[in-house]
Amino acid sequence: MAACQRRRRRRQATTATPFRSSSPTDQARSTKAQPIKGRYMKLTMKLALTAMFSGASLIAVAHATDLRVAPVMLEPLPGQRSTTLTILNGEDKPVRVQVRVMRWTQVNGEERLEPTMDVVASPPQTQLQPGQHYLIRVVRTARTPIPNEESYRVLVDEVPDPAEARPGAVAMVVRQSIPVFFSDENHRVSIVDWSVARRGDRTEIVAHNRGSRRLRLSDIVVEAHDGPFYEQSGLVGYVLPGATMRFPIDIGATSLADPTLHLRGVSDTGKLEVMLVDPPR
Repeated sequence: MAACQRRRRRRQATTATPFRSSSPTDQARSTKAQPIKGRYMKLTMKLALTAMFSGASLIAVAHATDLRVAPVMLEPLPGQRSTTLTILNGEDKPVRVQVRVMRWTQVNGEERLEPTMDVVASPPQTQLQPGQHYLIRVVRTARTPIPNEESYRVLVDEVPDPAEARPGAVAMVVRQSIPVFFSDENHRVSIVDWSVARRGDRTEIVAHNRGSRRLRLSDIVVEAHDGPFYEQSGLVGYVLPGATMRFPIDIGATSLADPTLHLRGVSDTGKLEVMLVDPPR
């Protein structure tokens, strides 16, 4: 098909942190999170706490808390066991927050978050006054070696104020999910095998990470011999060490056997360009 006849498909990524399954980590990238004053990320993901009542519809409280966190990823130096996260209350009233750490894994292409005591946040709960900055320490308490990079997520949740509850309303709260990576070595690398496959009516890029470090993928373009035909800007997802992840794409009727089919994008180590189909031998 000539390049002028092919319709390029674009897909906008939804947030700076994210995911492909319906797991809890997906919730962290379900809406855009935009930088605030260059250093903070506003927590815009609203989790509705269901309030149902007979004979009437739900009414959402039209308010988004101005709660900000920095940085948007935590990666202590190799061998270090602690790091810090800054929370800022941009509201004109006190805000209470809860901070938890969850172990982050990827199993059978799905994101999983599980409770852990190997890494903890201190303090786990605090109240911020208007305009107040607060430092949260994130500490790896486990003393076991780290054969591969360890992955966690710090969940920062706004705690609803019961005094502001309104009958028949849905309380809107915010959550931010911050990735945290611990390592014992400075030279860990991601080694990723790439392919493309169809599963049912979906076409997916399949990435298997044989390395000892995660890969972060963003700003992808899928191309063939007659040019690009699928783009997705922003964060596409992570592939953790030892994991296989699948990222849906729309390539229309393009043959998966096309030997020129390849992927361009950006990883956390720089630009990326890989073939998606093994060349004939």
